[in-house]
Amino acid sequence: MIPRRLTGAALAALFTLTTQLSAAPSAAPGYATPLFYTHANADRIVSYDWAGASDVYYQTSTASFDYGGFFRWSGPAPVELQNGSAAPFAGASVVTIGDSVYFNLGTYSSTPIDKYGPLSDHPALTQISTTANYALFGHSGDLFITGAVNFGPNQIFYSDLDGSGNLVSNPAVSLGTTGGGSGPLAFDAAGDLFFAPGYSDKRIYRWTAAQVIAAIAHPTANALTLTGQLWADYAALYPLQSGATSMLVEADGNVLVTVTDFTNPSVLARFDAAPDGSYAGTSETILIDTALLGELRTHDGGLYISSENAIYQVIPEPAAAALLALGGAVIALRRRRS
Repeated sequence: MIPRRLTGAALAALFTLTTQLSAAPSAAPGYATPLFYTHANADRIVSYDWAGASDVYYQTSTASFDYGGFFRWSGPAPVELQNGSAAPFAGASVVTIGDSVYFNLGTYSSTPIDKYGPLSDHPALTQISTTANYALFGHSGDLFITGAVNFGPNQIFYSDLDGSGNLVSNPAVSLGTTGGGSGPLAFDAAGDLFFAPGYSDKRIYRWTAAQVIAAIAHPTANALTLTGQLWADYAALYPLQSGATSMLVEADGNVLVTVTDFTNPSVLARFDAAPDGSYAGTSETILIDTALLGELRTHDGGLYISSENAIYQVIPEPAAAALLALGGAVIALRRRRS
């Protein structure tokens, strides 16, 4: 595989000029970041997701991390579905699962999960759970949650959703205590689960689909733990950043992660998967941002990321796509000869 590593001082030097000139994320050579959407004010788009072909749902945070509101946008102007006065603090997630949109908020005593739905028939806002949570994720129509109970170590929670979009298990069932800071998780096409702590542990872990199914069936006997599940260690690649905040697994198994920090630039990195699904040992820095990078999403085959009060599409430029295709052809040729 062609090495695609760009880190440390070389990375900082490459992006210094562009980060000074623009608040938008700065793309590495071979990528472009056209603007997709800008919110009506300066509040930061924390998380967002599509529902249907064109409706984008998102929540915002003020500069002081207070809740800015929950919105729907399909053009030309956003529609406010919940005012920022509904909660003291913004949450970390907005995710569409089935016919509903789920998002979390922060209060002084809990982190409620709200639902907006059913989207197909007079949707309404309801609070559906107070399961301890940091972030929400959907997979195969089910809800997965990362979060810590009483400021303890991170756990991964799970619940089926019923026909009304509510949690079958409320509070959600813990599938295991992973330790470390709460961070993002993502599934690959085979159902393997990836998790990256949000701080204190700059590593990515993976459980097979079989391990996840076993944990759901018998959480106590088959709890998900980090022991033996290390997939990649990126501490040496990004020594200045604190930890992961968003994650996606591409169709080819490569893992995209935003690695962020409050005082140092944040990055969007790709970690390459080998043919057997293990970490190939190569990586690529796609974006760098002086602000905190937000949510990663895919929609209609495109990759999107939020930064500050905007959402950008991340597009490989033609020259980059041609180079990657050439690299793939070389790899395939070598394999056929071996």
